[in-house]
Amino acid sequence: MPNSWKIPAVGLLVLIAITKSDLVAQSTPVPTMTLLVDETQAFRRIAFVHEQIRVQPGPLALAYPRWIPGEHGPTGPIQNLAAIRVHSGEVTLPWTRDPGDINTIKIDVPPNTNTVTVDFDTLLENTISDHQILLAWNTTVLYPRGIDKRELLIEPSVLLPPNWKQGSSLPVTNQAGGRVTFAPTSLERLIDSPVLAGEFFRAVPLASKWPAELDFTGDSQSAVDTADHAHAFALFGKLIDQDQAMFGFRHWQTMHLLVSQSEALPFDGLEHEDSPWDAIGDAGLAKKDELERFGWPLLAHEQSHSWDGKYRRPAELYSKPDYQGPERTTLLWVYEGLNEYIGMLLATRAGFNDSAYMRDYLGRIASDFAHEAGRTTTPLVDTAAQNWVLRSVHGGWRSLRRSQDYYDEGALIWLRADTLIREQSHDRVTLDDFLRSFLGQRDTGPIVVPYTRADVEASLSAIWPYDWHSFFEKYVYQVNSLPPTDGLEAAGWRLVYNATPNNKPFYADLPQVPSYFATASIGIDLQTDGTISEVFPGEPAYDAGLGPDMKILAVDGNAYSPDVISASIAHPRGGKISLVVRNFDTVETREIQYAGGLRYPHLERIPGTHDYLTEILTPRNIN
Repeated sequence: MPNSWKIPAVGLLVLIAITKSDLVAQSTPVPTMTLLVDETQAFRRIAFVHEQIRVQPGPLALAYPRWIPGEHGPTGPIQNLAAIRVHSGEVTLPWTRDPGDINTIKIDVPPNTNTVTVDFDTLLENTISDHQILLAWNTTVLYPRGIDKRELLIEPSVLLPPNWKQGSSLPVTNQAGGRVTFAPTSLERLIDSPVLAGEFFRAVPLASKWPAELDFTGDSQSAVDTADHAHAFALFGKLIDQDQAMFGFRHWQTMHLLVSQSEALPFDGLEHEDSPWDAIGDAGLAKKDELERFGWPLLAHEQSHSWDGKYRRPAELYSKPDYQGPERTTLLWVYEGLNEYIGMLLATRAGFNDSAYMRDYLGRIASDFAHEAGRTTTPLVDTAAQNWVLRSVHGGWRSLRRSQDYYDEGALIWLRADTLIREQSHDRVTLDDFLRSFLGQRDTGPIVVPYTRADVEASLSAIWPYDWHSFFEKYVYQVNSLPPTDGLEAAGWRLVYNATPNNKPFYADLPQVPSYFATASIGIDLQTDGTISEVFPGEPAYDAGLGPDMKILAVDGNAYSPDVISASIAHPRGGKISLVVRNFDTVETREIQYAGGLRYPHLERIPGTHDYLTEILTPRNIN
């Protein structure tokens, strides 16, 4: 990130010079604007926003955030910004949208004017259910262009429904009725500090050595009262302790872990420096299976981004003084891929899941990548470069297109880096040492320290001398027809197939995603009702002429069900499986040539090898 940007001449009263220091000393900081978000009608999925902005006469440009941190793309919901009104006192000021940048509106501030008010509505955002909200400030702010996001000072407030409570990392300066006013903060910190609020809310201090609390909501009093029935509070406390053992240093004063519980939004999340948010199902904190399924991909993953993604962030993702972009995303194999690996370690070490559960998932993803046709033409880095496009894709042929592979394939690559360091150093050094030196470094407040690929490779070399540039060139930047299973093998485990089904993956119950997986047998993934989610080129289902969105009606003369198709795969008649499928308005029969039986991916120990994987997943002591 450049240390300074040129600030264009816009109609702002306060133009603040950018310094090279992390923080700019201000003896009497005065907010450039105040912001009030009225969420009293959240149950109707609408919020009303009122801003007061200090200005000076002349042209003024106001922007609605476009490139949202953590979403890695131009995802700001501009379509849900409505009914903009701008006033100087009682006078209505006309505004126009910039046709070259539709997230920016332009206003001509009249003479002798030092303040304008801006009112608008935010539609369909932030409402989780009629009992709770997650206020993401980027959806409720129009901010003046031309002031660096680290220096634009805003005094935010939220008006909540009667008797609602809230949790966030923002310091509260006043609370009167349903209105909560927070201390003035920078635009950057505001957008990184969501507010979780609800009718049923609870804040629980954790028993971790570092200060942390669990702030959570539910759709009933029971959902918050029973939240510790599966010992969630102890698990989250152990998670923070494992953070401390891994990173050694923190970049916040108190960690606020925000968790919403609702079937209206059963899986979601976004990283924030000191207030990561996760959404799980109704009363999910009280359910051991949900803590297990969502522990590593969500609950551990989003909070470990405090170090990997928030404190240390790719310079190409932090190159602009505001939120209008564009940014580049080619280093997501570090931001997300390394963090995926970290989340797997932390969740297992903290006890959300055991080692066997994590091995099951590692076997699954290794097999998935082995059956991915697109990897023969497309390098992993390309999935990062076009990530925000891939995030919005719903539909088949993902094995040809590739998906957000920088997450899980990135994790396998970082496992190989970990085992390589352990092997060559004879266990004197591990990847944990790199994590501490690169992501921990020193105790700080919430700041961003950008990095480049060269910085990553140099920091690894400082831990263990090796040609890390060629290592990542091979695994990330070049086409690899085979998945990086060598990390698993170096860790003492190998990929095998047998008839034992895998654990249900964390995404299996989400809408429009597969819940039945025959990837390694006939080469097909199905939704609950038999609709084909994916067909894998080169596999029997592909050769039979099947494609995505066809719906299987019958299997070998029997009405479709997961059990029926499993029975046919296990014991195909004469090496054939007959399917009746609907494709658009046509019903037709397709015949799959297959005699291999049920095949599910698993890991098994390689005899006579060092079991690094078990060591890697073992809890750490705090030094």
